[in-house]
Amino acid sequence: MDSSEFQFQFIHLNSVNSTNIYAFELLNEKSDKEGVVVTTDFQESGKGQLGQVWESERAKNLQFSIIVSPKLAIERQFELSQLVAVSLKQWLDTLAVGQVKIKWPNDILVNDKKIAGVLIENSIQGQLITNSVIGIGVNVNQTIFSEFLRPATSLRIEKNENFNREKILQSFLAIFQTNYFLHKKSALNLKQLYLNSLFAFGAPHSFEDKLGKFLGVIIGLLPSGKLQVNRNGKLKTYELKEIKFLV
Repeated sequence: MDSSEFQFQFIHLNSVNSTNIYAFELLNEKSDKEGVVVTTDFQESGKGQLGQVWESERAKNLQFSIIVSPKLAIERQFELSQLVAVSLKQWLDTLAVGQVKIKWPNDILVNDKKIAGVLIENSIQGQLITNSVIGIGVNVNQTIFSEFLRPATSLRIEKNENFNREKILQSFLAIFQTNYFLHKKSALNLKQLYLNSLFAFGAPHSFEDKLGKFLGVIIGLLPSGKLQVNRNGKLKTYELKEIKFLV
C-alpha cells in the first residue's frame, strides 16, 4: 500500500462518551473506514489502560481516535502499540518539550511526568487484526491536574506557551502516517526505536509485583509485548497487570 492511498478524514464532536466507542460504531456501519480521525473537545467517559479514567478539561487537550486497518497477525499486535508510542515520542521531540520517554507499554512521559496515553482496541477475524481504533490523549493547554502517583504535565506547562490543537494534531498525524507505511513495508526498525526510548530500560528501577516491591532492571521485550525484567538476578516476564512501576 502506498501512502498516497491513505487520506485522513476528520469527524469533530463537541462532546462524546468516548472517541473510541464512536469510532467502533462507525466500523459497525462500514468496515472500510481506514484513515478516519474522530476528535472531540470533551470525552464524557474517557478511559486509559486497565479501565482507568483519563482526566481532561474541555477544549484544552487533544482527545482523538484513529481508525486503521493493519491486517496484522494477532501475535504481532504489540507492534501497533510500539508504532503509536514511537510516533508520539518522535512528534514530541519536534516540539522540544524536554526528555521524552515511553513508559511500557505506551504511556508517554516528558521529564518523568505523564503527558500522553494510548488505548488501542482491535477488531479480529480468525487470526488477523482487521481494524484497530487507536485512542490517544495528549495534555496540551491544561495546567491543573489532580494528584496521581506519577505527576501529569502538558505542553503548556513544559513550554510556557499555548498551542493550536488542530495544528499540532496535523503534525502528529504526518509522523504517524509515515511510520505506519514504513512499518507495512518492513522498513522501520520498530523494536530498536522503542527500546531506545523506553523508560527505565537497562537501569535499576523500583517495581512491585505479586511478591512485593523490588529493585529490578528492564532488559527486554518479547514479541508479544511482555516485559522482561531482571528481578534479583532472575529473569521474570510480566503481562501488563502483573507489574507496577513505583515512581
